[in-house]
Amino acid sequence: MSGQGRAISAEQLRARAQAAREQDRPLEAWEHLQAALEADQQEHGETHPSVIQDLNNLATVFQELGDMGGARQHYEMALERAQRQYGPTDEALAIIHNNLGGVLQELGHFADARRHLEAALRMLEAARGTDDVIVASIVNNLGGLAHESGDLQGAKAYYDRALEIDERERGPNDPHVAAEINNIAGVLRDMGDMEGARAGYQRALEIDEAAYGADSPLVAIRANNLAGILQYMGDTDGARALFERAQRVLHEARGEAHPATQLVQNNLDSLPPQSG
Repeated sequence: MSGQGRAISAEQLRARAQAAREQDRPLEAWEHLQAALEADQQEHGETHPSVIQDLNNLATVFQELGDMGGARQHYEMALERAQRQYGPTDEALAIIHNNLGGVLQELGHFADARRHLEAALRMLEAARGTDDVIVASIVNNLGGLAHESGDLQGAKAYYDRALEIDERERGPNDPHVAAEINNIAGVLRDMGDMEGARAGYQRALEIDEAAYGADSPLVAIRANNLAGILQYMGDTDGARALFERAQRVLHEARGEAHPATQLVQNNLDSLPPQSG
């Protein structure tokens, strides 16, 4: 069993894939995961949990590569096998439903995405109860789908529920709470409630700044969001200060060509020239 010619194990291949993903080498990760899938299928059969995990992981890498069709195909394969392997409320099955729903949303298939996200929610509520933080994450995803679909009232109801759970279970200053407040602020902005949006973006910024520090790229995005509202409300000086702060952090952390840096630079350029 320890001879020189022994093939690398599927577990080792998955570890190498994870390391490659962490180092932003998704093609290398894909190669390791594909090899792990082939090894696991040969050793265990097509419905073994390791095979399902490999398919789910491959789908995630396809997402990272921007291949949503490949991601959808592999999540659907993982789901079909998980439905044969697991019980109707198994958490592994629920997570695949959630992941597939996210890809379908990216592809613009909103009705199918909602069906999978709602299935994930039912399963997780049955397994964990209605007030669990994982349940909150699925509720938040449903809010995102409703928001993108144009259902602002539905989106706010989902986001409010997710926020209520996470404030209670994680505490009021947790980054998950900041993300949900940020999402609610986006809905309020689209509803025309600019003061509500401003207050939400401000609170999300403060929570994440305390959690990650002033030079975090995520904090820069929060600052950009708040700046956009201030610009709309006529506070050009306040908006400029926040856009400049966000642009400086993103330029240093992500580089000039990064889409987020470019977005903030465009927002900054949209402001009227400073007098004097």
